[in-house]
Parts: sequence; structure tokens; C-alpha cells
Amino acid sequence: MATVTSNQNALTPAGHGLAGNIKAWWGTYTYASAPSADDLFNICKLPKNALALVGWVMTDDIDTGTETLDIDIGWTANGGGSATFVDVGGTTWTNAASTADDDGLLNGGVFTGDAITDLKASGWNMKPFLFGAGPKFFSEETQIQGKIVAGANSGGTGTVYVLILGLVM
Repeated sequence: MATVTSNQNALTPAGHGLAGNIKAWWGTYTYASAPSADDLFNICKLPKNALALVGWVMTDDIDTGTETLDIDIGWTANGGGSATFVDVGGTTWTNAASTADDDGLLNGGVFTGDAITDLKASGWNMKPFLFGAGPKFFSEETQIQGKIVAGANSGGTGTVYVLILGLVM
């Protein structure tokens, strides 16, 4: 198991979004050799009091042949415990990252990348983050991290892109 870091991970997270301006947090990591099961990649950091609204993970066709590559997107624990924030509309948000959750944003399943052209060019994967229980609130700066659940069957080079849109409360 290896842990690698995107160039964007070292950047200071974007600050306050005045008047509810949407912020974008993102990162990329290029695999020069096949990713292995249990590899971790640090994508980006969310700032204190971030509210993640929606996100996507996109990849090249990293796995060729019979695909097995499985990628999850989640976070490390941020030390915020069960801290809460009450917004101007009276909604109470509770810190999602009181504990680490390696698939808290996306349990990706197998990434195929073969000839699917509905939303993207053939040879790409694009999976949205589906927040079934609504947006995710992070009371402290939080490391967003990807995990390779199952390595590539064959091939194994390419780039993983992650984009998260949200607000700073």
C-alpha cells in the first residue's frame, strides 16, 4: 500500500465564500504505473466550515480488458468531533468527518471506461457524488482522499480527477 499526493493537495484551501459564492476544490493524480489495492491518494483539502454540495470523479481508461479497478472517494478524520453549525436559514449541520470514511463521498465500484459516450468521450469514466442524505458539512480543515479498493486488471496508467463544489459557511 502506498500513499501519494496530488500537486493541488499542498495548496491552501479557498477561504470564505461571500454571499454564498460556490467554491471549487479539486485535485488530480496521474498513475505512471498500475495502482494497487489499498493505495491511497490525497486529493485536496476542504477548508474549515465547508459544505460540500456536489462532486465528481473522472478518470482516463486506467484499466483495460476486463476491468477490475475500483476507486472510492472519502476523507480522513478532521478532529472536529460532532461539532455543529447553524446557518442563516436555521438548518443545523453536523461535522461529517468526526471519523475517517474512505467512501463517504463515493463508493465508486468498478470503473469501466469503455465506449460509454452519454456524458463523456469514449475511454473516460465520470461518476457523480450522490449525497443521499444531503450535503456534507466539515467543521475543520479536512483531507479528501481516494482509495484504490481493487487494482487494475491490465493497463494501469492514467489520471484521476476529482472536483467538489460547495460553500464555506
